[in-house]
Amino acid sequence: MRSGVVALLKRRAVETCIAALAIGLLSGCMSSSDEMAAGGGSAGVSSAGGATSSQSWAQRIVTGGRTPIDVDPDAFAADIYCPRIELLPGTHLIQVYNKRNDPNPTNLQYQAAVDEWARSCRREGVDQTRIKIGVSGNVTPGPAWPGGEVKLPLRVAIVTGEPGDEPISSQIVSIPVNIGAGAAAQPWTFIDENFVVPRDRVMKIVVGFDDQKRR
Repeated sequence: MRSGVVALLKRRAVETCIAALAIGLLSGCMSSSDEMAAGGGSAGVSSAGGATSSQSWAQRIVTGGRTPIDVDPDAFAADIYCPRIELLPGTHLIQVYNKRNDPNPTNLQYQAAVDEWARSCRREGVDQTRIKIGVSGNVTPGPAWPGGEVKLPLRVAIVTGEPGDEPISSQIVSIPVNIGAGAAAQPWTFIDENFVVPRDRVMKIVVGFDDQKRR
């Protein structure tokens, strides 16, 4: 009889523990649910006090909390066409004598040469290209040079290369260079970035001395 009472008490104690455990788990789940509903993971709920909406929360995930970076659209555009540049044959050298018809070395006033040439291009507006052209060389005084200023006639032209086509641009630039009598060779440089051309045409740049007035 006594053993039966003891067994009954043990069974009720076990049932009580199980019930208490179940209640604890249930209250824990409810507490977790309440915390999720009230926390930053709510579905699109924002408040005037600064609670974050689901949209801004997603943006933080994508951007890492940083503001968007402005990107230049030209960074993804294809490289623009840049015309080649070349020296016109027979125009790299000028020799000026006291007597035009007597090219005696003792009568040489000065000699000028084109040594280097280059170009670079960048976009200009929607459908144009701005070209920067650079040409350089040197001037060497001859035995007959008394000293003073030399003006070098440099031709810079942009052409299509098609027979009969007018040049897109053509000009003669006068480049002043001061050289003393018996001095060493003096460098000269021409740089201009004011050449704007259509972007959709095939062309080339030609440079060289143009001394027709001396002939």
